[in-house]
Amino acid sequence: MLDFPMRFILTVLSIMALTTSMAVLCLVVGAFFDPTSSLFAVIGSMVWMTWGPFLLLTALVAVLIGIFGRRAQIGWLGDITLVLAVPAMIGAAYILARILVAAGSAGAVLDPLATLSLADMRSPAPDEIETMEHVGGTTLRAAIYRPAPGAEPAPLLVYIHGGGFRTGTFTETAADLRWFADQGWLVVSLEYRLASSGQPTWDKAMRDATCGLAWASRNSAEFGGDPSRLALMGDSAGGNLAINVGFAAAAGRSTDDCPPPVPVPSAIAVLYPAVDVDSIYADGYPIPGFEPVSLIEDYLGGPPDRFPDRVAAVSSASYITPDAPPTLAIIPKNDSLVVAHGTEAFAREAQAAGVDLQLVRLPFANHVFNQLAANSLGNQIARSLRLRFIDDRVR
Repeated sequence: MLDFPMRFILTVLSIMALTTSMAVLCLVVGAFFDPTSSLFAVIGSMVWMTWGPFLLLTALVAVLIGIFGRRAQIGWLGDITLVLAVPAMIGAAYILARILVAAGSAGAVLDPLATLSLADMRSPAPDEIETMEHVGGTTLRAAIYRPAPGAEPAPLLVYIHGGGFRTGTFTETAADLRWFADQGWLVVSLEYRLASSGQPTWDKAMRDATCGLAWASRNSAEFGGDPSRLALMGDSAGGNLAINVGFAAAAGRSTDDCPPPVPVPSAIAVLYPAVDVDSIYADGYPIPGFEPVSLIEDYLGGPPDRFPDRVAAVSSASYITPDAPPTLAIIPKNDSLVVAHGTEAFAREAQAAGVDLQLVRLPFANHVFNQLAANSLGNQIARSLRLRFIDDRVR
């Protein structure tokens, strides 16, 4: 029989284990619901790629506390803790196993211990920030991340950030950009004009990204890059722009508003690309402050049904041709913003047209699954899959 101090400590630990088990179990349950149906489902699918390993360890510790409490005969508290902690642990283990199987099947390389050492995505600072152009009263810049000096020029990786066409910065994923540079790539991250209420940029963002790609190609030698070995990457809105810019360049349909030539990338790698604004507008979950309806209306200048020509201009399907570059699209099955069925329909159409497009679908993952923390499970998956793809096709 435990003395009073130990019994008190075990009771407190059991209460903590019970509370955390309930929380983990709620997140497990939420991960199985349609992410466009409720905030509960959005949160349930948002956590696993970043905090999944921590949640599994928390549930495991709760099970151990419950077992010890039951053996110490502290009463019903130990039993209830086990009743909640065991399914929480099993559910968390199942979710993580499904993620790991999907990622491993796609060729991801992971460091399990690093998933417990989360870091800030917004650092370090770029090596240089260069002005690309002044257009429409806006200064557009590029962030440069140099690789270690080598005997030969480095392949060039151009990145276009996301943010719903309305927010985001060209250094918000600095940890990733620095990581790709450390793998031997010269990384150039582009700015483009962002939309706001009454200031649509449906006809400006793609133009800016195209001219930014051309600028990066023309100037890459100055930073130690080889423009003949070019890859293009983007996330979300930036994924839309990367596909549209790259596919248009391959089809000879690039804007003539920037100094030629506009290069054709040898590979495109995108995460949860906003290829279909109609499905985002109709089905995306309205997270306060980031509602799909307001994002798309700001970008287009109004509802999609009022501007079918603008919808066609920004929809990635408009740029599909058999000449499009090899493309990797990584999408979360539980994306509550860029809903999966819109991206999947685009992928099927591109593949049917003869595009070498690989689609990787990750279970129990939501939008920006890789951007909440560097070194997270989702972050490592997204890094390694994109690196493998562009290395294979460009180097």
